[in-house]
Amino acid sequence: MRQLIKNLQFPATFLLICLLCQTLHATPLKTLSLDFTRELTENNETEHIAGTLHCDVKASRVVVEVNRPLKQIMVVRDNVLEIYYPVEKQAFRFTSEGRVPLPFVESIIQSTQAEYGLTAIGYTLGKHDIMDETLYTYWAPPKKAKDKLGSVILGMRDDRLISAEIKNPKGHIIARSHYQQHSKIGANYIPMTVISSTYDEKSEIHQREHISYSNPQVNADPPNAMLNFTVPESVEVKEIKW
Repeated sequence: MRQLIKNLQFPATFLLICLLCQTLHATPLKTLSLDFTRELTENNETEHIAGTLHCDVKASRVVVEVNRPLKQIMVVRDNVLEIYYPVEKQAFRFTSEGRVPLPFVESIIQSTQAEYGLTAIGYTLGKHDIMDETLYTYWAPPKKAKDKLGSVILGMRDDRLISAEIKNPKGHIIARSHYQQHSKIGANYIPMTVISSTYDEKSEIHQREHISYSNPQVNADPPNAMLNFTVPESVEVKEIKW
């Protein structure tokens, strides 16, 4: 269960996953698979995770296949997250009233490439600055959600997202990510390296995360079977409401 809870804290990973799936609607891409390695440091302990993520762009369905340190499959779509442990034959289904909070800012990274979906969910552009050839845009949450959502600052350079900063409603930074080594996939520049930090209530770093992506597979024919993965009917699924 401890490992399960840790994997519910994948902010940078799923920020990129949702960027991949949601912003790619503007391209001919249908499916995308990427291998990944993730290094997470918390309380002076470092954990290494490796696997493959699969994205069905049209269905906005994400499947994360973890190979080490243990076998695990996560499926994310809409307000449901399923986690399956094939060796232990255990499964959990998390259902949220809204979007599943696992992708830390999934509700922010939505359908349009240019604005990363912010306007689609009510965010408004407050101002912009240019510094060291980087365009910074400052986004305010919709008034009806200001008690739950904070502001977002995006950094763009040469049509590439290079940074993202997320604040809570009180204006404290809760996550900051840097995107590097972009690869052009379709009409989009996708970062192959993501370095991020999450912060606690005292604005001190709580977690550090380094993720590397490789071996992109675009529009595989036939599609990767993992895109249609479902928990086996013989496995009892524990339901958890969020």
